[in-house]
Amino acid sequence: MQACFLLKIRISHAREGITVHIRTATFSEVNQHAESLLHWPQEYDQVTPGRFRGFLQDIHFDAIRLFRERMNQGVAQHTHTPAGQVSLIIPIHLQCERTSDSARCVLSAGVTLLPTDQDFFFVAPPQTDYAVLAVSQEQLRDRLSGDDYSGLLQAHRSYGIRIRPDVLAGCRQQLLQLMQAVTQPDKLHGSQALREKALQDQLILLLLELSTPAARQPPKPLGNQHHYIVRRCHDYVLSQEGAIASVLDVCRELNVPQRTLNYSFARVTGTSPAQYLRAVKLNAARRQLQSSALPVTAIAANFGFFHTGYFSQEYRRLFAETPTDTRGRQAS
Repeated sequence: MQACFLLKIRISHAREGITVHIRTATFSEVNQHAESLLHWPQEYDQVTPGRFRGFLQDIHFDAIRLFRERMNQGVAQHTHTPAGQVSLIIPIHLQCERTSDSARCVLSAGVTLLPTDQDFFFVAPPQTDYAVLAVSQEQLRDRLSGDDYSGLLQAHRSYGIRIRPDVLAGCRQQLLQLMQAVTQPDKLHGSQALREKALQDQLILLLLELSTPAARQPPKPLGNQHHYIVRRCHDYVLSQEGAIASVLDVCRELNVPQRTLNYSFARVTGTSPAQYLRAVKLNAARRQLQSSALPVTAIAANFGFFHTGYFSQEYRRLFAETPTDTRGRQAS
């Protein structure tokens, strides 16, 4: 069974200066989902147990990009945002009851302004559904005031823009209608070139409305000490020194009290440090299974799993398949 099922690809050639590329795909493998978003480097770690199911719809105009991602499992996302673009995350379904929006770095009751050409990390809860709207700086330069434009470019961390629920719902509906219109051109009137220009202009206006509407509160920086601690722990257990570290080892190495560590993971991930960091190591082992010919026992030991039966048990619990299943699919 293939992990990625390509549903539709349509490429509209340039007419009157506008080109549109559309790609829609579903995935049953978290790494293929992460790698499928071209020119948007990212690495995903599945952190809740069960078989992964993902969906991606990617619409790329000349000066604007709109993509929608759905994932049924909780996923830790490491991303580097592209240079020369202003990007917003618009939640379609983002349930964060067990965590803090500020600590998670993404708003569920508003939109999130992403930093330009920066690393970005957040942990998406299960059943996440969101869209990212990215517009080139050139398209925005002449449409924003000098202060608003420079403010967008100077953000070096994510910013939350809380929006009135009715306004956010209306923008969400408009966004989904625009995505449907792009993928169903037979239901629209007028020439293809004019339709595509109109759709691109509507998306730019939507970003401007979300960035500077009267119905919003001032942007507030997201991320705090709890987010910083989780990210440090995540990076540490993937390093050569921390690959076999226990939670106690992590606390000692990072000089973080266990109580603080527990609270930070609850606020950012909704789970315990032991469960989250074990999932991170299992994801790293999965990538080695897919990219190397090392024996399963050697890969398990690389990440502190010295009992093969326990490694296989936890691996199967998280990914709903055994390490041998993963290795066999790569070989087929």
